[in-house]
Amino acid sequence: MRRPALLSCAALASLALTALPSTAAAQRLQPWTFRLEAGAGTTIRDFDHSEVNTDTIALVGTARIAINLFSTPLAIQIGGSFGHFFRDSTFGDNIPLINLTAGLRFEPMLGSVGRLWIDANGGASLPGSVTSPGFDGGLGFEFRVTDGISFGPYGRFGYIVDGRRLTPALGSTPQTGLSLSQDGTDVSYWHAGLTLAFRGVADAPPPPAPLADRDHDGVNDPDDLCADQPAGDHPDPARRGCPAADTDSDGVFDPDDQCPSVAAGDHPDPARAGCPIPDTDHDGVLDPQDQCVSEPAGEHPNPERAGCPDGDGDHDGVFDHADQCPAEPIGLHADPARAGCPAPDRDHDSVSDLTDHCPDRPGAPSADPVRNGCPGLVLVDGGQIRINRPVFFAPSRDAVLGTSFPVLTAVADALAATPEIRHVSVEGHTDDVGDDAGNLELSRRRAASVVTWLISHGIDAARLTSTGFGETRPVTPGTSALVRAQNRRVEFRIVADGDAPAAAPAPNAP
Repeated sequence: MRRPALLSCAALASLALTALPSTAAAQRLQPWTFRLEAGAGTTIRDFDHSEVNTDTIALVGTARIAINLFSTPLAIQIGGSFGHFFRDSTFGDNIPLINLTAGLRFEPMLGSVGRLWIDANGGASLPGSVTSPGFDGGLGFEFRVTDGISFGPYGRFGYIVDGRRLTPALGSTPQTGLSLSQDGTDVSYWHAGLTLAFRGVADAPPPPAPLADRDHDGVNDPDDLCADQPAGDHPDPARRGCPAADTDSDGVFDPDDQCPSVAAGDHPDPARAGCPIPDTDHDGVLDPQDQCVSEPAGEHPNPERAGCPDGDGDHDGVFDHADQCPAEPIGLHADPARAGCPAPDRDHDSVSDLTDHCPDRPGAPSADPVRNGCPGLVLVDGGQIRINRPVFFAPSRDAVLGTSFPVLTAVADALAATPEIRHVSVEGHTDDVGDDAGNLELSRRRAASVVTWLISHGIDAARLTSTGFGETRPVTPGTSALVRAQNRRVEFRIVADGDAPAAAPAPNAP
């Protein structure tokens, strides 16, 4: 094949490839096509010492009609061509060319741009006065103008078998066979040009009316259990057309959520989809790390046991982790060198050895450093301020006698020197002489009188309370004058913060 034919075929193939659309457009049915071709070319080569010149020029026009088979890109077609070979040839000068052919055509639609087509045809060729078998094949592309009109380039190759080789030998009698011994010439040629196609268009049957889909989720309303709510990216497998629910809004949908009403939170449980890692005691330490699962860590967590509170076994306000004396409370004076420990007090008078002027003799606190911790009228002993002389009142009255002022002054001095003693309960007691109810009331009034005296001598009222117990708590049983004198008394009990003095029972109570 000569170079012009090669270039024409390459150009047609490139054009077809560049015309490929990105999407296919729906086309209406086209049952038949009428096509016109007009082009020019040359002969390609000669055979059997032909006199046909390879420079012979051909002008060719063609008309074809095609019928599509079963609404597919395949069609059968018939056509006729008329052309001229110019310059000298075996068939004479300016030999006309007439082709009558039939064949098959394949013309797929490439999206909405047009059709790439290829065909093959065979039939009778009449170059001059000789009828000869002829064959041709073509390739082209037709750009769509409308559904019924398209045009584009084409290229075609043709081949004509010299019919004279198929006639009986000259001068012989008729014979039934054909003689191929006579000299003859086959001709091949090509031509390229433009094609114009007219297609019959039949309207395709209208598509069925789509079913309603109000929520546009792809599930038609008759099948959609949630017709007004789109199924979304996570449809419910149990309810067609409905979104999967997420009751606790934790991103795990209810069908997969093992805790549908409790959000997974910031610490989801890897073993239970949609569940948080449990924190039974709600102390912020999750159960897998919590060494005290059912006991909150509280405001003072134990740094050595995750999720556990730091205990205070001696209830002195210093937590065990830091308490160097976890079983011994600090008392009134903390040891500055040992956290949680009481200061040394050899004589146990609640005055630290560090400030006790008499460290080996029990005494009472005093603002005077020389008297601090030395024996006197009072003694701070554990939970009481013990007095070495009784408080005297007028007989059957609540008035404090002047003989008791020194001992009460000593109590006031001890309280003033020991602000660590935050609360003292002044408690009055009587003997068993007289009416029980009267004794109870008298003990209350006497305790209140002592509190009034102490307040008047500089002790904060918030540090003092008074109560009376009448004859209900004798220190010594009996009815002798000495025993009854011992039971008539006032006691000063040191009360821990938050404790209230115990009330005396009502007279004659069981």
